[in-house]
Amino acid sequence: MFPKCVFVLAFVAAIFIATNVPSEAFSLTRPAAKINASHNLIAGSRLPGDRLTYQEYIIYSRSPNSVISVQKTFNVTRGERITQVLALDQITNGSGGYAKIIKGGPGLGSVTINFMSQRSYGLRFRIQVFSRR
Repeated sequence: MFPKCVFVLAFVAAIFIATNVPSEAFSLTRPAAKINASHNLIAGSRLPGDRLTYQEYIIYSRSPNSVISVQKTFNVTRGERITQVLALDQITNGSGGYAKIIKGGPGLGSVTINFMSQRSYGLRFRIQVFSRR
């Protein structure tokens, strides 16, 4: 009887601890984490020996009450393969656009990216494509 009671009490205590949510005073939120609210796209990874094959800035001015959508294709030279694609949002306050790979990417010879702004805002991205032979 005693081992069953201990088991039940331990089980109830485990459920209580697992469901106990700490208050806001004890949460580990970092105010600095909200400073850079960029919408970066990072696909693939670099290794020693990779080289920066292509770099470009995509800049479009804001358009009142509309969304800007741009599709761009980036190619590397023949015989090379893309290892990493970076589309770095240069607008860091959260009002920047979004980048999405729609064709190709790491392991292939080209990548097509669709850039879309938020309504009434512009686009400002730095594109970097790394590749290797």
